[in-house]
Amino acid sequence: MQNYRLNFLAALFVSAAVLVGVSLFAGSNVYADGQVNVVIDPGHGGTDYGGTSVGGLEFQEKSLTFKLAQYLQFELRRYDGISVNLTRYADYHMTSVERAEYAQRVGADIVISLHFNTASDRTYHGASVCASGLWEYTQPDLGYSILGELSQLGIDTSAGVFTKASGTGNMWWDGQRLADYSAVMRECAYRDIPLISVYHCYLTSYDDLIYYNTDIALRRMAQADAAGIAAYYGLSLDESGNSVERTYDEAYMNGYEDGTFRPSGTITRAEAATMLAKLSDSYDPNTVYETSLSDVPTWAWYYNYVAFMNSLGFVTGDVYGTFRPDDNMTKAEFAILACRYLGLQPSGESGFYDCQGHMADGYIAALRNNGYVGGDENGMFHPNEDMIRSSVVMMMNRILGRYPACTTYKENPFSDITPDFWAYENILEAAVPHEVSR
Repeated sequence: MQNYRLNFLAALFVSAAVLVGVSLFAGSNVYADGQVNVVIDPGHGGTDYGGTSVGGLEFQEKSLTFKLAQYLQFELRRYDGISVNLTRYADYHMTSVERAEYAQRVGADIVISLHFNTASDRTYHGASVCASGLWEYTQPDLGYSILGELSQLGIDTSAGVFTKASGTGNMWWDGQRLADYSAVMRECAYRDIPLISVYHCYLTSYDDLIYYNTDIALRRMAQADAAGIAAYYGLSLDESGNSVERTYDEAYMNGYEDGTFRPSGTITRAEAATMLAKLSDSYDPNTVYETSLSDVPTWAWYYNYVAFMNSLGFVTGDVYGTFRPDDNMTKAEFAILACRYLGLQPSGESGFYDCQGHMADGYIAALRNNGYVGGDENGMFHPNEDMIRSSVVMMMNRILGRYPACTTYKENPFSDITPDFWAYENILEAAVPHEVSR
């Protein structure tokens, strides 16, 4: 959130480049593996609220950018030739370094940072895009492609694409040029990753209120962003059948008979295996599976699910041939199980301080590199702690591509969670059957 206006120098820079036929974006739109890796960065989060809206409605920028990011990821995954990750998957604070490190870790080709603008002058309105002043990382063509689509919604995009240099004397590594004003833009450039910041409209403008004050409006904004990104990279809608649109999502976690969900409750090894078995397309409830695990009796409610998972090698016994179905599953154990389920191989080090040397570190790294898990504010993962139910739904929703913002209203059936609970929407996404909005 900044009061950005297109300045004369930026306009001169862009115009001069156009006159001499210089392409302002770094590299090519065609990537070596045939796929562009996009990281969407929802601005602000946690204690950093960003801007707030006019009229006492108190729309918070951090919430708007997060919901918009979910919609945008949902829309972009309908296209072929693109990989999409978010820097954050919930309402928590991330530093500029953490955002850039994440983008580097997942191999981002471009970071698109989502923002809204504010100004003391209520007449300021419309959308704009901030690009890097460093020519190696400037992406005005992408910015103009997005703005072109936003203009179709009626948003004023005359502010165009601009650059803004550091006002505190920060210099680039060559010591000759002023660095970018945006800290996350600088940190991405240090890691050889271009970033653009899209300022979708002004929260302080009554004229712009209609563009963000409903979920439908935000969804349209995300569709415009996606169309602009797809046009720039030459993407087509996926016709392979791999991105068949869902219309209805069943629950994959249940509450308890007393009407509670128990978000801080643990999950047992049997419960985790059962959940993933039910989610597997190859699980046949009419087939009786076999297992040699000595402590998984045929009469147990979880027998067939554990036997199925064991037959695929997703769950295994210990040196004694036991599964310990009633033991709580730790975060490390769940990471290993999730990787096996997804077909992910252990991949290097996770970067979490408390996972160094841990036998599950490679599995945790694989999940982190795909955007499925994150650490706490101290860079810790706590691998030996028990996995709790609220953390399970947060992780599984990411894995399954189930985004609360992209589904219809869900009635809360649980007495122990309220809308202000940090995982509220994700719990309902996991535990309440619902239609997927279009």
